[in-house]
Amino acid sequence: MEKQNLIHRYLILVVFLGLLCSDSKAQNPTPSPNSESLSLVSVQFDKWRNNEASFFELLDDDVVWTISGKSPFSGIYQGKRNFIECAVNPILEKLKTPLKPELISLTADSLYVWLHFKAIATTHSNYTYENNYLWKMDFRNNKIIKCTAFFDTHELTILMYKNNITMNKTIEETKQYIGMWVTKDGYIRHELLPNNRYDEARGNRKSAYQGSYKIKGNHIDYKDDTGFTADGYFKDGILYHAGMILYKE
Repeated sequence: MEKQNLIHRYLILVVFLGLLCSDSKAQNPTPSPNSESLSLVSVQFDKWRNNEASFFELLDDDVVWTISGKSPFSGIYQGKRNFIECAVNPILEKLKTPLKPELISLTADSLYVWLHFKAIATTHSNYTYENNYLWKMDFRNNKIIKCTAFFDTHELTILMYKNNITMNKTIEETKQYIGMWVTKDGYIRHELLPNNRYDEARGNRKSAYQGSYKIKGNHIDYKDDTGFTADGYFKDGILYHAGMILYKE
């Protein structure tokens, strides 16, 4: 009988300890894999809102940033530098006041950090730009390696082209493609001639590549005299061709 009482007490103790462990786990849940990233985004967003730092300091150098939709700015931007130069800076140049973000929600699951916010600013033409954004971010080593941005791309298009009398004209119609296009370091000098021929110099090599080109809308197709082909496109006065970024001289 005494032995049975001991066993009975032992079983009660086991059950009691099990309940304690269960309650402890409930009070101290396992942190989400993205909890640290969530904190990073929260801190950086506050700095951005207070004009203390750019949110894009969190971007990895090799980030892949995707803008949803079918606007002129929609697409995939490979690398931080490409994204900042081709997507961020052209927008900021249109604004007279800093873009003021206001947090709507910030959440995380096992895969992504989700940032939902609205932002407002005044343009140089005193037009009020306002938009709502949802960014789906993938982190690695405390850096954003992938992001898909959802927002009203129609509002962005209005911002970029409002009061622009040539907004409906392509580079083909304006003939603004004719002339010298140069990389920022000056190494590549790419001249588009009026007779639909091109002549490209590289460093000290004059006429390193020559051939013909054809413009359709804002798209350009090349055929080199040696037989290979390439293409590119014009956007906001910049020529993107074969991985290069060229500016009109």
